[in-house]
Amino acid sequence: MVMGTDKVKKKIDNDSLSKTEKQLLKQNETLISTIETKSAELVKSERLATIGTMASRIAHDLKNPLTIMQTYSDILSPEILSKLDYADKEKWLRMQNSILDMNRIIEDVLDFARTTEIKKKPVSFLRILRLALNNVSSSYAITIHLPEKDMSVNCDARKMEGVMSNLLNNAVHALDGQGEIKVTTSVDSKFMIIQVKDSGNGISDKNLNKIFEPMFTTKTTGTGLGLVICKSIVEQHGGTISVSNKPTTFTITLPL
Repeated sequence: MVMGTDKVKKKIDNDSLSKTEKQLLKQNETLISTIETKSAELVKSERLATIGTMASRIAHDLKNPLTIMQTYSDILSPEILSKLDYADKEKWLRMQNSILDMNRIIEDVLDFARTTEIKKKPVSFLRILRLALNNVSSSYAITIHLPEKDMSVNCDARKMEGVMSNLLNNAVHALDGQGEIKVTTSVDSKFMIIQVKDSGNGISDKNLNKIFEPMFTTKTTGTGLGLVICKSIVEQHGGTISVSNKPTTFTITLPL
């Protein structure tokens, strides 16, 4: 009887040891996976910091000559447009839109490289939208609908203007020259809700979860930083930003 009991105890001990060994192996695998993930994130962060520093210097060097180009383009536009036929007017306007695109890309890089304090105060949201539209390169076949009713939003107006410029420009690019963009606002008990919808083909499912990742872009040109900056600015305001499909809709919530 004693020998039988010893065998049972030994079997129990072996089973317990085997179970503990499996648990340790699983914990070890999890630990290795966590270390690899954190290491990759650290490397990515260091690379982004280096890229940010280099890109900031280049962007600063490009900004001054580009500002001169835009200034003279704006001054000369009325005189030049009055002398051009329809086809040449289109070329001139495309050139101006390209300058706006270049300015927007440079601002994306500079905003990514620098962090400045959020200065919030109540401002008209329609005013923010109208200022943002000055930085949007659109076409005659694209209609942008703004909210019918104005609302006061407690935010950093300049930074929020940048967010809306970015979202509207993305929507314009998604339409490929023709379609509609609709900006709507609403409130619940705690938040102001801003939505930007476009009638484009939408974002592929494989790209939907990557849309706010640094350096990710579906455009042939661009930095892949625009939506990252938007997310950072919205979160600095204590809000959230998300995207959904069919129709493509970017939703921002900001504390009242």
